[in-house]
Amino acid sequence: MAEHGDSMRQRLVLVTGAARGIGLACARRFVEAGDRVVLADRDAETCTLAARSLGAGHMAVCMDVSSEHDVMRAMADIRSRFGPLDVLVNNAGVVDRFARPLLDVPADDIERLISINLQGPFLAARAAIPAMAERGSGAIINIASGAGLRALPGRAAYGMTKAGVIGMTRALAVELAPKGIAVNAVLPGYIDTEILLALEREGRFDRESVARAIPAGRLGQGHEIAEAVFHLSQRGYLAGTMLSVDGGVDAFGGSGRASAMTMPQRMHRTGDVACVTGGASGIGAAIADELAAQGWQVAVLDKQPVSGHRFASWQMDIADQRQVEDAFSQIAARLAPVALLVNSAGVVEPLMPSAEQHLADFRRTVDVNVAGVIHAARAAARQMRDHGGGRIINLSSITASLGLPGRNAYCASKSAVTMLTRSMACEWAQHGIRVNAVAPGYIRTPAVEAMIDAGVRDMAAITARIPMGRLGQPSEIAALVAFLASDAASYITGTTVQADGGYLASGHPSGAPMP
Repeated sequence: MAEHGDSMRQRLVLVTGAARGIGLACARRFVEAGDRVVLADRDAETCTLAARSLGAGHMAVCMDVSSEHDVMRAMADIRSRFGPLDVLVNNAGVVDRFARPLLDVPADDIERLISINLQGPFLAARAAIPAMAERGSGAIINIASGAGLRALPGRAAYGMTKAGVIGMTRALAVELAPKGIAVNAVLPGYIDTEILLALEREGRFDRESVARAIPAGRLGQGHEIAEAVFHLSQRGYLAGTMLSVDGGVDAFGGSGRASAMTMPQRMHRTGDVACVTGGASGIGAAIADELAAQGWQVAVLDKQPVSGHRFASWQMDIADQRQVEDAFSQIAARLAPVALLVNSAGVVEPLMPSAEQHLADFRRTVDVNVAGVIHAARAAARQMRDHGGGRIINLSSITASLGLPGRNAYCASKSAVTMLTRSMACEWAQHGIRVNAVAPGYIRTPAVEAMIDAGVRDMAAITARIPMGRLGQPSEIAALVAFLASDAASYITGTTVQADGGYLASGHPSGAPMP
């Protein structure tokens, strides 16, 4: 039975660079979910052995992703034998074996990096798009790299190609979302692969010094990247999303050591307590329901009463530190110490010109959206620290990355939450606490529905700006939160995941002339 939420049917998945490492780990994850997998690699012999190891029904193809002829031939063969692809994982890639100044890199090496790392994903995606578009559904996941975000000494050419993959992912996402094709990217950090092992044997990779530069204090594993890839393959409200799986490397901004130890890992146990602030309605209520379905014992904190008796609940003001600390003490006494905190509570100030805004409205928004997050996170972290670790997921917003007129407090508060997430992730990794954020776009909540009904928001204008052409559902945000809270996200910390239907990826508002 297929495990994914896209449908109950078996999907056809192509993974490039699948003979070993991250690619093979991805192939195994899809097979585990009940999908049929085609493994593509230049190393035909190793790829064939890998396909056989996965069991009957899976196939290996010899394919050089940098060759237009090879890609077109292999894609045609796959379609004739199995039908159109449902999922493409562009994993094939190479790294320059020697870290050296850009002035010393041979032109042939630069060409090799461009042809495989950048041209390869383009060719594979181009070949997969027509059938996906014809069917009106599909998922393309590109494996980029944290090196596409940060300059690494001696790796200018490699970083350039991976930044190119990030840019191409956004462009494809915006173009293809209206056709039902979700395009996203996973950005691995330092992953324990054969490439690093080879460099280590040659004395050109120091595992211990690298681990000290990672807040999690260790290298990631291939299966941790595969879990992120698998989650993105289920599409949801993600388009043009860059999911960093790096143990907190991208979040760390210090100049010294990021860690002094390996981050403890506390595995989720059925019945663990999840506290959801703002869980009485909207996105928070959807999160509470999803976590309960995943085996969490849910406690809700909200200023509004919680309808029914599904969860233990505390009616309180999240901006009041004393009330928050008392509530967490009561949760620990009545249920158990909190193992997961979801900071979903939030408010928005009245919409008006900045010159007319009242300080009380500004402060109320900041007090709930920022101070409330700090109060709850600190109360939860103390319990997590004393019980082996935990997870914290903060609800940020796409407004952390853009400006909205008349929303000074809300934009400021969500930007603050995004940075706070990064800081807490780096500081609390030593306690086994992973901290991430989700940044929703326009979600069809009761509050948004009310604004549309009142004429405050123009539904047609909003959806025209979203590449997916629709508002997101609270359940889609809840599914993403549940993934980040799961053991499958064990190497994800300090990351903010945008779930906005491609809103932020799009640099071309609807109706505007093309640049």
